[in-house]
Amino acid sequence: VSASPALLEIGTQPRHTSDLYAYAGTFGNQVLCIDLKSEKILWRYEHPKWRFPFYASAAVTERVVVVGGRDKMVHALNPDTGKAVWTFAARSRVDASAVIVGERVFFGTTGGEIYALNVNSGEQVWQFVTGSSIVASPSVAAGKLVIGSADGVLYCFGER
Repeated sequence: VSASPALLEIGTQPRHTSDLYAYAGTFGNQVLCIDLKSEKILWRYEHPKWRFPFYASAAVTERVVVVGGRDKMVHALNPDTGKAVWTFAARSRVDASAVIVGERVFFGTTGGEIYALNVNSGEQVWQFVTGSSIVASPSVAAGKLVIGSADGVLYCFGER
């Protein structure tokens, strides 16, 4: 595993009857879904053409797993099956983790772009060019998106 796993707990019953899943990218070009209760790998995703490692941690909801790769793409996967829902060509490596907020997924690239995509379709809805590599993951709080670039600039987006 190349980054921190993202965890998703399914079920409304007490913790001992819930299912807990971990989603993580690997240096071996795969994204894995691991059932932590049974300690089994439920599925493995590999892009059918490109073979690049995943350095970024996944962002996960009950509807989608989103993870950026060294293949210069962001992959959205079905959390139950591991099948690709959509992919987005970012044109630069995506080493930093994405964050999902409502219907948007935000991430930065080593080419210095910050993107917002529609989490359901992968359609680009916003982009900002920083001019410096983004290798840090974004944070979201109080309606603000905060992300730093490699040249030491900290960006904050949102209403004043």
